[in-house]
Amino acid sequence: MQTRLLSALLMLSLTWASMAWAAEDRETIEKTLKEAAMAASTFSEARDKQAVMKLYTKDYVGIQDGETETRDSIEKWLSDYESELKKGSSLRFISSVSNLQVRIPGPTAWATYDYVFQAIRKGELEAQDAGQCTTLLRKEGSTWLIQHEHCSKTRLNKEMP
Repeated sequence: MQTRLLSALLMLSLTWASMAWAAEDRETIEKTLKEAAMAASTFSEARDKQAVMKLYTKDYVGIQDGETETRDSIEKWLSDYESELKKGSSLRFISSVSNLQVRIPGPTAWATYDYVFQAIRKGELEAQDAGQCTTLLRKEGSTWLIQHEHCSKTRLNKEMP
């Protein structure tokens, strides 16, 4: 009887610990994805490429509306944007993430979410995209990094003829 009680207590404590770790990982993943979404918004002030690039694995490959994206293309986009800012461009970006759902089956995780990305120039809305993303993350040490991301704009359904 005492052995059963000790076994039950041990299993309960292990279950509680794994639930606590999973919750901590979930929060870390959510933070990583929100930081990535906010990177364009804060880049005009900070101009810190490393703050963006640290969120991605070295072998990152993604798809943005059917176009392949790599770490190199992200760095190029940031460099081009920085160049425009140095020339006095007033272009700024605002992005947000909502409906974030995270699944953690092990040392990899995946998340789905909705996004809105806006381009603002001289205080006026110049362009806006909205859509859904699926992101795969890999845990490296204690850090969750974005390994792959597939984002697509929301398209209106066309009626069949």
